[in-house]
Amino acid sequence: MASPIDLLGVLRDGLPGRATDPRHVVIVGAGIAGLTAGLLLKEAGHRVTILEARNRLGGRIYTYRGFAGRMYGEFGAMRFPRQHRLGQHLIHERFGLATTPFGMEDQDTFIHLGGRSVRRSKFTPESFDFSLPPGERGRPPGDILRDAMQPLIDLAAEPGGWERLIERYDRYSLLGFLVERGVSEPAISLLGPVFNLEGRLHFSLVEWFCHWHEDVFGDLEYIVDGADTLADAFAPALLRDTRLGAEVQGIEQRPDGVVVHWRDGVGAMASVAADECLVTVPFVLLRHMEIDGLDPDKWFTIRNVYYGRAHKIFMQFSRPWWAQDYGITHGVTVTDLAIRNVVYTPAGQDPDTGRGVIIASYAWEQDSMAYSMLDESARIAQALQDLAKIHPEAASTFEFGVSHDWALDRHGGGIGPLFRPFEMTSSFYDDVVRPVGRVWFASDACDRRARRWIEGAIAAAVKNAYAIHAGMRNQLPAAEERA
Repeated sequence: MASPIDLLGVLRDGLPGRATDPRHVVIVGAGIAGLTAGLLLKEAGHRVTILEARNRLGGRIYTYRGFAGRMYGEFGAMRFPRQHRLGQHLIHERFGLATTPFGMEDQDTFIHLGGRSVRRSKFTPESFDFSLPPGERGRPPGDILRDAMQPLIDLAAEPGGWERLIERYDRYSLLGFLVERGVSEPAISLLGPVFNLEGRLHFSLVEWFCHWHEDVFGDLEYIVDGADTLADAFAPALLRDTRLGAEVQGIEQRPDGVVVHWRDGVGAMASVAADECLVTVPFVLLRHMEIDGLDPDKWFTIRNVYYGRAHKIFMQFSRPWWAQDYGITHGVTVTDLAIRNVVYTPAGQDPDTGRGVIIASYAWEQDSMAYSMLDESARIAQALQDLAKIHPEAASTFEFGVSHDWALDRHGGGIGPLFRPFEMTSSFYDDVVRPVGRVWFASDACDRRARRWIEGAIAAAVKNAYAIHAGMRNQLPAAEERA
């Protein structure tokens, strides 16, 4: 096996040496993975052609700029963990983008359950009656959750604990493990909304635990001028090599190369021949492509990589009443209403307008499905009705709203990949990441530790670009799980 590569080192210093055998690489998708791989390969002397179905760069980095003044809303990536070193390198060292903290905890926000709102600062285990059994009654919900997770916490602290943790607990869903650990049904009913677990209960315990234990939401920042400025920062180097409005229909593999077939916005077909093809779009989209040469195991993973549903509903108000009337400057109100989570986003505000914008509803999985069947006007009306139950000021100051449902996004196919039980240790994950012939795969599904974050997409891009540059065939370089 090849020596492990330093992902950050490659991203910072470039691929090792100039290409002695320059390749022409067609990259499908101009999200963060496609842009990162394209930049590395081009700077090493390879020729790249990027085909992007949308009319913009960024993929699921998607900044909406239709609000008053300089206000904006992040429908996609909106906050970046400082512990994600690859993303931090691109944001700060490579492109010099200004950032500021994105706080997730504000004690002035609310927990709203059963028609009653309680400030987080005043929340106690007795704030709501969940009829907890004696062993759980009166205990802070966080302590109940931490006690349940103690075996994983202990194992993670041991040398080599991460690998053993996956092997031992990959078979569990979060719900299955909580039940086995003796957490009562009433406690699960409380933990679900308070810690935003309900959309995760039937998915991988290990994936959820990794984010929770590493406190990935504990130290976040946002890009002051909008997340789309990160994608746009690649444009000077790559926009001339990018065809926008090009929806790939098929990839034809030949002994000496590939031919990628794509369709433009009016339905005309075109093709481009190359040496290699790097696919960076979500796996679910590949089910609508004809790709030669993929074996049954690869097609199985393409069919079965799960992409989570999620939506955001932004609303603009004539004044920022959450700050003026409640003293809320950031953080999240959690609810059992259809809106589920209200995010008082510090990103995208413009005090000069006298107005403000918040995420009135941010929800995942079955909670998001409750809005998918509604048209835009009904979504906004229903969300405003729920929001006014917590904040009556919303009704009289509302100006307009706008939403995005990622499950209905034809080029997104969901908010991002989620592991299910048995998918982190079996051959399933290996089949996700491995290339086949001259077709390579790099997206946020192709990483264990940072799925759904740009960090995972960047890591996959670096590994694939390195392999193509090094002339590796049907394999990827080894790299540490944690970038």
